[in-house]
Amino acid sequence: MNQTHPEPSFWIGDIPIYGRLILAPMDGLSDASYRWITRKLGSAYSVSEFVNTLDYANQKKYEKKRLLFREEERPFAAQLLDNDAVRMAECAARIEEEFHPDMIDINMGCSAKSVAGRGAGVGLMKNPSLVKEIFRLVSQAVHVPVTGKMRLGWDESSHNFLELSELAVENGAQLIALHGRTQKNSFNKPAHWEPIAELKKRLRVPVVGNGDVWKVEDARRMLAETGCDGVMIGRAAKANPWIFSWRDREQIPVQEVYQLARYQLQEMLRLQPENGLMPFRKYLKAYLEPYQIPREIMKALLTCQDGTILIERIDQVFQSLGADLDAPQIIDFSSLSQEV
Repeated sequence: MNQTHPEPSFWIGDIPIYGRLILAPMDGLSDASYRWITRKLGSAYSVSEFVNTLDYANQKKYEKKRLLFREEERPFAAQLLDNDAVRMAECAARIEEEFHPDMIDINMGCSAKSVAGRGAGVGLMKNPSLVKEIFRLVSQAVHVPVTGKMRLGWDESSHNFLELSELAVENGAQLIALHGRTQKNSFNKPAHWEPIAELKKRLRVPVVGNGDVWKVEDARRMLAETGCDGVMIGRAAKANPWIFSWRDREQIPVQEVYQLARYQLQEMLRLQPENGLMPFRKYLKAYLEPYQIPREIMKALLTCQDGTILIERIDQVFQSLGADLDAPQIIDFSSLSQEV
């Protein structure tokens, strides 16, 4: 019996990618639990929170936690952040040996002052020779594809994404993700999509677009208008991880929201038993926002410091919204292996 296999949407080096929507790497958001949820909902591949190779080189334990992933989550990219090409290459080789990611991604987009101010993240875009050296050395140091994520430039007068993308590709980059903003207009102005189309026409490797994709229609429009190979979705995914299954938030029944929120909390407590509650609160707040929960109830949820009690309160709130606490799971978020 012949079985038809889907054609890859695009390739990163020799890695086939199935799907057009990808969770953007975000510090504090693209953790192991949330990446797994978005992959189960349709995100095409995973990118870690950035790993600061200065800290990794000094064996800071929290950096290694950012590199934990399930085998079923592949393709998985480890994203590196630094302003030292030699250190990034040395750490990339160690990370490949210890964690076996499918790709290494270079962060040229983080606009936080503490990062960009020391010439890392988007700060790299002010130093083309360093960008060239990073991609050259990292590509030589590892056996997996190297990719890069960048912005348009430092500010509106220095759009150098074309130059830097070409430098990156000439020195080993096999995909470029472009956020249609500069460092200076981080989120206070609309993202520009025209440069994404310009970059796609220029490069021989896949181009992924990023910026102001809030709805399914936005993703379809970016693909159509720019010709990009994929779309990275960042801030909008916090409230609507279902966008990776091509659904807008208003389409999601309360039952599904309840089951996802409960699963996510349990997973974060399992992986971070000492501090899983705090990072979960931002997700819970986003999931509940459409329901206009009374302020005092929301406060009780977001200030709760006991995991068992919080699960009970979540059950009560969603039951009041019409969720069936005993209904079968709509989406099976479990994996073949619970090892992370």
